[in-house]
Amino acid sequence: MNKVIIIAFFILRASLPVLAQIDVAENAGLHTEVSKETRKKLLNSIDTLLLHINSGMSVFGEIDTLAFNRSFFDSFKDMENAMEKDTIKKPLQLISLYPVTNFKYFISLAFIYQNSLKYIVNIIAVVEGDKIIFSSPLWYITRKWKIAEVGNITYFYPDSINLSRARKFDKTNSRIARNLDLQPERFTFYLCDNHQEAMRLMGFQYDLSSAGNFRDGYGVDNSVIFSTMHNEDFSHDTFHYYSAKFRKHARNSAADEGVAYSWGNAYYTDEQGEMITPKQLMPKLKKYLRQHPEVTPLQLFEQNPPIFGPTGKVRSLLSSLVCDEVERQKGIDGIKVLIDCDKGDENYFRATDGLIGINRSNFNDKLKSLIK
Repeated sequence: MNKVIIIAFFILRASLPVLAQIDVAENAGLHTEVSKETRKKLLNSIDTLLLHINSGMSVFGEIDTLAFNRSFFDSFKDMENAMEKDTIKKPLQLISLYPVTNFKYFISLAFIYQNSLKYIVNIIAVVEGDKIIFSSPLWYITRKWKIAEVGNITYFYPDSINLSRARKFDKTNSRIARNLDLQPERFTFYLCDNHQEAMRLMGFQYDLSSAGNFRDGYGVDNSVIFSTMHNEDFSHDTFHYYSAKFRKHARNSAADEGVAYSWGNAYYTDEQGEMITPKQLMPKLKKYLRQHPEVTPLQLFEQNPPIFGPTGKVRSLLSSLVCDEVERQKGIDGIKVLIDCDKGDENYFRATDGLIGINRSNFNDKLKSLIK
């Protein structure tokens, strides 16, 4: 369940260059103690940065070298695309500007189009003589957080950390990578209480497309992870990250999600804050099938109804059972064949049939046996 895909404004689209003029009219009601000269310098630099981003030009020297900043500022391209299509053509609105040190400024911009507020983004600007360097507020907000090094994972957290879970995730990270003949990577992991907190750390004070979303985490993006509900385990999406590096063909969602459930978890946390596992979901699946004898496993697989509510997918759970059987009979080599079978259910069933004899025609009988 890759949140790089789910958060739409991180998907780059082709666009014509557009220079977003920021509204800084004196009658806009903005209170700031930043001098007019500095204000003009900052906002002109932001306009130039946006022009370069939309033109596909290099922004080296304009943004901080922290890798995550590239993703953060690339997302502005999507916002500008939407504004470009707006017939009302409202400009960006500067809604806050204040110094945090003598040469560092916190800036908030509102993206408004079609008479609706879509985004509020926060950025940090550092003035170094005639040069201005921009970054997301991630480092600034977390600069006083605690740090724990656990194997290949560097955790940043404001108050508490479960080191047992952190060590387990570090081991899972290494195991997944080595299963796919890849070198385990180092990740920076921010423990956030919910998705909205993660968004604010990234620099998105408000995003209409994800307003109200609180369960999700985010990552892996430029080796950075934002936790799911303050849980130290991010193995579900870590599998997706390594799988994308391993595959030679397009992603098969059924296979990828199935292995992510089997080698990781169901991505979301339960009421106790623990990651939900396929084992926890199995009794709910069995109960559903008993209560709905007219429903077949194949129907559940193809239609994917929300029988677990917002914290699990029955299609992924069924696929995880198939993946477990592939690994039991064919080992890791069988899993490699399955996750690289190319997109579409036909390719999925072709692979499972060749590996362990499960196909569309016998799926119901085979899955009922695995479920039992």
